[in-house]
Amino acid sequence: MRRRILPRRLGSLALLVIVGAVVLGPLSAMVTTAFTRPTQFAAQGIGLPAPWTSENFAALLSDPDVLIRPALITLAVAGILATVQTVTAVLAAYVFIRLPFRGSRVLLALYVGSYLAPPVVTFLPLYVVFARVGLIGTFWVLFVPFALASPYAILLLVQSFRSIPSEILDAAELDGASHGSVLRRIVLPLTLPTVGIVVLVSAVSAWNSYLWPRLASGVAFPQIQVAIGALQSQYDSNWTLVMAGTTLAVVPPLLAAAVIQRHLWRPAESSAWTA
Repeated sequence: MRRRILPRRLGSLALLVIVGAVVLGPLSAMVTTAFTRPTQFAAQGIGLPAPWTSENFAALLSDPDVLIRPALITLAVAGILATVQTVTAVLAAYVFIRLPFRGSRVLLALYVGSYLAPPVVTFLPLYVVFARVGLIGTFWVLFVPFALASPYAILLLVQSFRSIPSEILDAAELDGASHGSVLRRIVLPLTLPTVGIVVLVSAVSAWNSYLWPRLASGVAFPQIQVAIGALQSQYDSNWTLVMAGTTLAVVPPLLAAAVIQRHLWRPAESSAWTA
């Protein structure tokens, strides 16, 4: 029996090693290139730096307009979108679950079905609309078109809210709790991991957005991915500088995921209704 289990474990271990190499290989190449001198990279290509240098990061951070300003703009947009999209998604999901109305199922199906359409097909109509009201090239155009809840967030929260036994919510309402109290004191504590996922996905999606910020705002209010794209065009032969900018752009989403994951799974202080 042990002879049969050992090959399976070795096979699973080999598969994990291969998957890890595929995932971590490009990241390690990006980081090592970011700490490599341009002359060494031009001579040897991707490899361990000898010696390690931070001159690429110093060159990027020396001018605030190159990467610092776009990072601050993107951070503001990501914070606004994560907050507004999460709030509207929570409210919409609660209405669909606890306050159904005639045609609510059809409306939910249509709204979730719109998630199947590629977002790029909406960029041209959005551009025309916001150009007519004079918002193209402004900070507002970066988040106003996407301020409402995304279909993905509503679908995720609807499924999560449905997992709460309706008897708990009905008992709270019989005790005189309003819908706001039920949502704040019962639904949200019990579905905190799902809400955290919605916050993280909304923030990371805004952070990694490129096409719409490039089209609608351009160099007036560049986001981080637009700045890196411009950096690659400006320094096409200096890949060490490009990889340094990419490395800096990867850090905030990783930190956000680590912080949210750390606090997400802590037991809620008040996860049940108290009169």
